[in-house]
Amino acid sequence: MLDYRLWLAAVPEPIPESEARAYWNLKDLPTPTLDAALKQADHVYVGCWQDIHLAEVPQSGRCPAVRIFDWLFYRGTIDCYQAPVLDARLRDELLDLYRPRPRDLPVECTDADEVAAFLTSHLGWGLLPEETPPPTTARFPGAQTAVR
Repeated sequence: MLDYRLWLAAVPEPIPESEARAYWNLKDLPTPTLDAALKQADHVYVGCWQDIHLAEVPQSGRCPAVRIFDWLFYRGTIDCYQAPVLDARLRDELLDLYRPRPRDLPVECTDADEVAAFLTSHLGWGLLPEETPPPTTARFPGAQTAVR
């Protein structure tokens, strides 16, 4: 069984649609603007999951990290390819998806207050999911994880 880890990368500048398309479609194409933005991005660790946490219905995964990844994928690929801009509405949607649900399976998750603080402090930035942040990037200050 594979373990997946989710970090959120907040990027301060817009990403060209062609590079966002390559990112979301996992294409091995040059993305110089995106690469530079991810090196400058702030990151927060959200949590992890395994295949057992996935659900048949998108956005209903059985852990917070899966739900957040699914929603960002949807927001980043529908209408146009982009790094979704974090506004108050998207922040609130992500925090709602981060709340534990009765059918969630146990999994490592970052403290919800830390995720909320990260999102609030990066309003107006682009937001992308990453499996691993660049090696030089430290977690958002005060990182705490728990098993839910």
